[in-house]
Amino acid sequence: MDKDLVYLLKVFCVVVEQRSFVKASEILGVQSPAVSKAIAKLENCVGKRLLNRTTRAVELSAAGKMMYSKAVEQLHALKNMLDDIKANEPIQGRLTITATPAIGELLSESMLIDFQRHYPALRLSLNLTNEQLNLPSQEIDIALRSSDSLEDSSLTSQRLMNCKRVIVASPEYLASNGMTNEPSCLTQHRCLNFTHRKTLNDWAYSDGSCRLSVKTASAFSSNSYTTLKSLCVQGGGVSRLFEYQVRSEINSGELQVLFPEYDWGEQVIHAIYHGKSHDSLKISAFIHFIKSADFAS
Repeated sequence: MDKDLVYLLKVFCVVVEQRSFVKASEILGVQSPAVSKAIAKLENCVGKRLLNRTTRAVELSAAGKMMYSKAVEQLHALKNMLDDIKANEPIQGRLTITATPAIGELLSESMLIDFQRHYPALRLSLNLTNEQLNLPSQEIDIALRSSDSLEDSSLTSQRLMNCKRVIVASPEYLASNGMTNEPSCLTQHRCLNFTHRKTLNDWAYSDGSCRLSVKTASAFSSNSYTTLKSLCVQGGGVSRLFEYQVRSEINSGELQVLFPEYDWGEQVIHAIYHGKSHDSLKISAFIHFIKSADFAS
């Protein structure tokens, strides 16, 4: 076995995850020729072509797909083993989390500081993006998503929490525009909608006996819930947000909850990670902590 095999596997995984030799070299802090040389050396070790390279893309061969799946598994196991061996505290090392900016806001406001106080030797890295990053990945320990679909059989999903949606507007907006007791009136109001690939202007709700929806008139849309909340507080319109995002504004009276007798649904957040939680003490600790925290409705 080549003594540099671990390094070669790490280079290979980064190239696969970035789909680019150039991007991989930037992440690894080496020159592009060094990345090409490492991949060639790994292919020579296994006697098979692992990557099909063109001027526009890097694609996995059949052997490459098998190699990547096994390499990620082995690199994770090695990383966890080293973390356990080096640990002076029960849990130590780095935990890398990816989530949407909205979930990142919830974590940063309600949980991350308390989690680090419990595990001071554990370093956290939070990657926030509305795009779904592919797993498994040697760079990501755990992904927090609203979907429990798994792109690889080596992954595991656990439900963490439910986040309730509410409809809100400022007292100033309501004083100027009024509001009836029926959600159907939202078609006549300025609505502030979230956008990700498309504008989410169909607001589903339930009156307890049947499921309904209203197509709102989108006066403004953004891929940032923070922006939508700010505009809503300033009287810019009506918005559908998560209850945890506007809890303090509701308590202070800056925003009012509309149509509270209706159920506006909720988002279920799942933890997606490689292997089983007991394979990694830090992942197990994070999942247990977030499931036991009382910060989401």
